[in-house]
Amino acid sequence: MKLVIAGAGGLGREVWSYALDAIAAGRLDAEIVGFLDDTDPDLTAFSGLDVPVLGSIDSYAPGEDEAVVIGIGTPAHRASVAARLAARGARFVSVVHPGAWVPPTVRMAPGCVVAPFATVGPWVDLGAHVLVNTHAVLGHDCMVGANSELAPHTACNGWVRLGERVFVGSGAVVTARVQVGDDAKVAAGAVVYSTVPAGATALGNPARFMRNA
Repeated sequence: MKLVIAGAGGLGREVWSYALDAIAAGRLDAEIVGFLDDTDPDLTAFSGLDVPVLGSIDSYAPGEDEAVVIGIGTPAHRASVAARLAARGARFVSVVHPGAWVPPTVRMAPGCVVAPFATVGPWVDLGAHVLVNTHAVLGHDCMVGANSELAPHTACNGWVRLGERVFVGSGAVVTARVQVGDDAKVAAGAVVYSTVPAGATALGNPARFMRNA
């Protein structure tokens, strides 16, 4: 399989390194062939990477043996890029770093990224294109909707339900059995004890809710 990474910014280059480690560990049978990026960056000059930028998102013509993983932050942007690529016939693959703990009972839709030192508990259900960042923890039986992102050092306790395109900021805690609605945000350091309405932002400890503009 030829692996294409959508997004050549900071997160995309992190995903590149995760994929290299997964390939080296025998966890991913792939060859990384390049990036897609709308800004056409010069990666050799910018970061020393001798990896080509194959073109923009909307110019991508997927090959039969190619798969894509998204290396773009923020849930809304992940969802937009995933939809644009899907419309062009792309197929998606997940990248799980060998340093993450992901037991075999985890259900994972295509396109997820699980970073090193992340913990994904038993019977967790990850929707398409979910990003579980470094040192993030998902307790048993959590459900995470498509295109959601858990920032570094977040914790979702058992039975938490995150909707689609949810962002959980660094150091935030969502306590057991709490639900977070679609397009909601949990601010860095917040501790959430009750349902977060769709489209709201949870801030503080105990968290209070602010409607997004």
